Amino acid sequence: YLYKRGYMKYAFCIPIYNTISGHLLPQFLNLQEWCPQLDGKIYTILGKTHVDARNWLCTDGGGFFNPRKLIDKVDYLVWIDSDQSFNYQQLITLLEFDSPFCSGWYIKTLGGTAMIADWNEEDFKKQGYMNFWTESKIRAQKEPFEVDYCGFGFTKVSTEILKQMEYPYFRQRMVDIGKYTENCSEDVTFCLDVKDKLGIKPTILPQLKINHLKEIYI
Repeated sequence: YLYKRGYMKYAFCIPIYNTISGHLLPQFLNLQEWCPQLDGKIYTILGKTHVDARNWLCTDGGGFFNPRKLIDKVDYLVWIDSDQSFNYQQLITLLEFDSPFCSGWYIKTLGGTAMIADWNEEDFKKQGYMNFWTESKIRAQKEPFEVDYCGFGFTKVSTEILKQMEYPYFRQRMVDIGKYTENCSEDVTFCLDVKDKLGIKPTILPQLKINHLKEIYI
């Protein structure tokens, strides 16, 4: 359909806490070049905590005064964390998948689990953590599947979802579960809030594994 003047299909939201690795800078320069053909624009912010950065980005700095400043002129927010490594085909796979809320996946730490999980409080009481998916379990899936929450390292969200939510769209939720208190991060809390209010869960694309760069000092 024809877009209104100033209207776009995608806002590529890239929170940067401190720096972007030189290993990943070329892909973001490529993304800048791809934006015109994708009908999108890059939005980024430096030096804010995760929750503040996401709220700033999804409102283009509008905050409480103008929380719909960005979502009223774009169809989708595409979240790409500054430590994720991706290529053009992976981006197109995410953009073209027909879903209001979908995501690729990535491993949290070396030899660890993926940043996608199912919320099960009974299991949490026994083990002190939620049921995160392993790489082998994800790769065994033949079709896209829903989970209760995912990390926002490579995620697409329809702005129609945010239009039905209250600002701040991102916040942190403290949950008491048995003898434990779970401090839910801003992306986890967003997923839980959307599920509770709208009945929508993120859909994971099992073929869409993104590399997670974690540079360490030895």
